[in-house]
Amino acid sequence: MPERTQTLVVEGYDGRKIQAIAFGALLQLDWTAKYAGNNTLVSYIHKTMKGYDSEITIQASDDRLTVTSKMPQEKAGDEGAEKDVTAFMNAFETVKAKVNDEEIEAWNQKVSLIEEDTVKLAEQETKQMKEVDSVMKLSTGNRYITYSIIVINALVFIIMTVNGVNAFKPTGVDIINWGGNYGTLTLSGDWWRLITNVFVHIGIVHIAFNMYALFMVGVYLEPMLGKTRYLAAYLCTGIFASLASLWWHKDPVASAGASGAIFGLYGVFLALLSTNLVPKHIRNSLFQSIGIFVAYTLIYGMRSGIDNASHVGGLLSGLGIGYLYYFGLKQPKKKSVATAGGLLLATLTAAFLYLNQNKLSQETRMQAKEKIKEYDFSDASKYDEQFTKIVESEKKAMAPLQTDNPDPKQVELISLPAWDTAGKAAELMKTYKISDKAMEKAVMLGNYVELRKEQTHLWLDIQAKVDSLKVTEFLRVRMAADSILRNLNSSQ
Repeated sequence: MPERTQTLVVEGYDGRKIQAIAFGALLQLDWTAKYAGNNTLVSYIHKTMKGYDSEITIQASDDRLTVTSKMPQEKAGDEGAEKDVTAFMNAFETVKAKVNDEEIEAWNQKVSLIEEDTVKLAEQETKQMKEVDSVMKLSTGNRYITYSIIVINALVFIIMTVNGVNAFKPTGVDIINWGGNYGTLTLSGDWWRLITNVFVHIGIVHIAFNMYALFMVGVYLEPMLGKTRYLAAYLCTGIFASLASLWWHKDPVASAGASGAIFGLYGVFLALLSTNLVPKHIRNSLFQSIGIFVAYTLIYGMRSGIDNASHVGGLLSGLGIGYLYYFGLKQPKKKSVATAGGLLLATLTAAFLYLNQNKLSQETRMQAKEKIKEYDFSDASKYDEQFTKIVESEKKAMAPLQTDNPDPKQVELISLPAWDTAGKAAELMKTYKISDKAMEKAVMLGNYVELRKEQTHLWLDIQAKVDSLKVTEFLRVRMAADSILRNLNSSQ
């Protein structure tokens, strides 16, 4: 923060008189004195759309004047701060040279009024802070549960990584093996996945963002609710988020992460902020900032690969829990343990009923476990990476052929190199340590890519010169490629 300080010796003048002359200098510069007290004046100058660029602090004492210029927004640099100090000192000398006792007395009276307003403002801010603290308990409450949850999540992630899980892009099988919420298994006996998935994360970026979001809401919410209510809200919204994910995804997906429970905490906070529990002067700004964050994150969560159903489930359950907590927080004598216990019991009952009504057979469970086992191998991450490359290359290769009038030059320049890339990826898959089933799929992918590449060459030949034999061969190759594609899709 650019800052400049200059002291001026003013012999024969007491502090009060120097302060009055300083006030006159501010008037001459058209700078408004905002606060005053203890022979100090504070002025904010250079008004902009976002506020003020400079803060001028003037301290007067017997025979001495000290001026400090600070520039919070750092727009003008050190030169700007020095320029403001020089301008004030010049104005002070000008006013001092021609001031009379009547003007000093008038300015002292105006400074006294500003001092009174400053005291009133300080008292009002103190009162508001006490009102906020009486509800949110920011000065007296602790955040031990928030810190503990962050530590537990971090430890689980470290243990996963140490045991071979890719820190940046773990596979679906990794997530399932470490307790992720996978519909077929959760609905056929693994009820514990409803909560364990809340402590499992899909990569370092995932856990970093979630723990940051948890900390940001926890610093406010945990002191406000107390440890018992806060922990109950986290666990219960996490379970409801898991149930929402199961309900939404008819085809099972490997879901994990604390985001559902964190959205639940934001839901609790939004619910409380929509009531009169929190003083209005802080309530509105918090509600707006949190609402924008939640809305943005939900919109971002519409992207493929993000379990937004979990987010919505956590948020909605959090809103409900927040309104439930409101009545307890309005009555401080009401036991938080009883409220939290009742909430946990209701949540577990809802989970039991949902799991029981949607229970899957053991036969379905065994089929799912066999399928998972087929893709549980050491090079799973590398295998998935090459598979993704094949899918992307296929889209790129097919794009020029899907126009109304395919351009042979575009097909030659784009499609053939894309198929070459896909072919190399398929060959690389065969070199990994993978299961027999995965190897079978890698071989099929390699054959599929080669057939599509041959089909493309035949198409180019036909465009150059129509040949009935090549047309027949083109149709045969296309049918063979389509057949392999159907087999690949059916094996997913």
